[in-house]
Amino acid sequence: MPGLSEALDDVPRVGVEPALQGELLRLAILGVSLLLVGATVLSGLEGAQLALRWLLVSLACWSFVLWQCRKRLHLNCSSPEEPDRPRRYATLGHGNRITLFRGLLISALAGFLLVAPADTSPWLLYVPALLYTAAALADLLDGRMARYQQHTTRLGAELDTALDAFGLLIAPLLAIAYGKLHVSYLLVSVAYYLFQCGIIWRKRHALPVYPLPPSRLRRYLAGVQMALVAVALWPPVPHGVTTGLGVVLMLPLLIGFCRDWWYVSGRRDVCRESCS
Repeated sequence: MPGLSEALDDVPRVGVEPALQGELLRLAILGVSLLLVGATVLSGLEGAQLALRWLLVSLACWSFVLWQCRKRLHLNCSSPEEPDRPRRYATLGHGNRITLFRGLLISALAGFLLVAPADTSPWLLYVPALLYTAAALADLLDGRMARYQQHTTRLGAELDTALDAFGLLIAPLLAIAYGKLHVSYLLVSVAYYLFQCGIIWRKRHALPVYPLPPSRLRRYLAGVQMALVAVALWPPVPHGVTTGLGVVLMLPLLIGFCRDWWYVSGRRDVCRESCS
């Protein structure tokens, strides 16, 4: 997951087309409308207070998702052979729309952080599992759709990574609250943000930040974590199984973050030179 934030510095911040801003605004309004519908349904089934708590958190997280997209709209361009003259798109494309839909699902999931399981009907515990499972499955579609539409963008790559990290922050918090994952799994939730803070710290202190080499393993490890958390949220799955798997499966991801930090900080090259 780490390593894509450099694109924010590589592409000039030119003015964003009004049509693109208008499309994002329409999607924002659609997302708010769907969350209001969800709150109305919850209010009728579980009470107004529960629905209001859910709605406030969900709206706050949806605002965060929209902000993540808005600040990257200038990256809605391809990566052509001439890097100084990228091809810019006037629409988000289906891939980015699916990615934003994932963000809406994660925002709706976040609303359940203030909903105590003891205060709700047992059936409601299936809703967070369904939301995150759908978000994880949609993660398999957005990139494929962008490639099928020939609309792959730097915006899509950046936003996909940011929402992967956001989902792996919200969903594990809920799984830990439900007793389905050990609290140590929060290391996975904060690893991406610590990594990005480290990059920012190096830039502010005029230290070099080196690019990460391509790695399919990086994406695979993130997918394994999403699958694990999605399974853990389903009520019938025993907590003894998911807590043990969580401790085992988080180790390769954390080791991967440490390896990637050696790359971006240049320590890996220094180690190779000293060894040679």
